Amino acid sequence: MNDETSDPRSAELAQNLSAVQERIARAAQAAGREELPALIVVTKHFPAEDVIRLYDLGVRDVGENKDQEASSKARQVRDRLRARDAQAYDADPLRWHFVGQLQSNKARSVLGYAEAVHSVDRSSLVRGLKKAAVGREAELRCLIQVDLREGAQDGARGGAAPEEIPGLAEAIVGSGGLRLAGLMAVAPLEEPAAEAFARLRRLHAQLLAEHPGADMLSAGMSGDLEQAVAEGATHLRIGRDVLGQRHSAR
Repeated sequence: MNDETSDPRSAELAQNLSAVQERIARAAQAAGREELPALIVVTKHFPAEDVIRLYDLGVRDVGENKDQEASSKARQVRDRLRARDAQAYDADPLRWHFVGQLQSNKARSVLGYAEAVHSVDRSSLVRGLKKAAVGREAELRCLIQVDLREGAQDGARGGAAPEEIPGLAEAIVGSGGLRLAGLMAVAPLEEPAAEAFARLRRLHAQLLAEHPGADMLSAGMSGDLEQAVAEGATHLRIGRDVLGQRHSAR
C-alpha cells in the first residue's frame, strides 16, 4: 500500500473510507446483522488516479453510471495496475459495477469491463445484454432495477414497475451468458427511505422464493445507507461520502 502521508488525496480518501465503513458497521450492529454489506464506491466524475488510490486502500468494488466515462477509466486503471504488478492485479482485480441507466446499444461496451449491471429494467435491454454476452467466459450478473415510486409512469429515473419483476427475471434466467443476481433500487425523494426500502425488501423476498440464487440487494447511498442496511441491503453504492462532492472535471 502506498504511504498515505505522502499523498494528501490518499489520506483524504482513507479518512472518508474509514468513516463510511464505521457507519456501515454501526448500522449492521443496530440491525442485528453479523455480515456486513459490501461497499461499492461510485467513482463517477473522478479520475483513474482516485480509483487506483482506492484500490491501494483495499477497495475492490467500484461503480460507474456512464459508459463513455467508465470504459476509458476502467481501461486506464487496469493497464496502470497491471503495469505496476500484473501478477498481483490479475490475482486480485477490481470489480466494476454499472449502476446507471443503460442504452441497449451500449451493452457490448459495458460488457467489456463490468461484471455486474445493476440497472436492468426492460426486456429490450435483456436482449441487448444477451447478444453482447455471446462468447463471454463469465456470466454477467444482472440486477433488476425497481422503480419504488408509487404509481410512477414517467421512467425518468429508470426502473421497472414491481409487477414487471417476474417477467424480467424469467427473461434473464432464459438468456445465455446472463445470471439473475437480484434487485436494485434508488429511494424515492417523495417518501422516507426506510418505507421504500421496506417495500424493496418484500419484493426481494418474493423474487428469492422463485429464484434462490438472486441474493443481491443493491440499495443505499450516502444519505440513506443506514435505512438500506436495516432493510437487508447486501450492496451499498456510496460516492459522495468517500470521494467528496462530484464535479464534471476534477
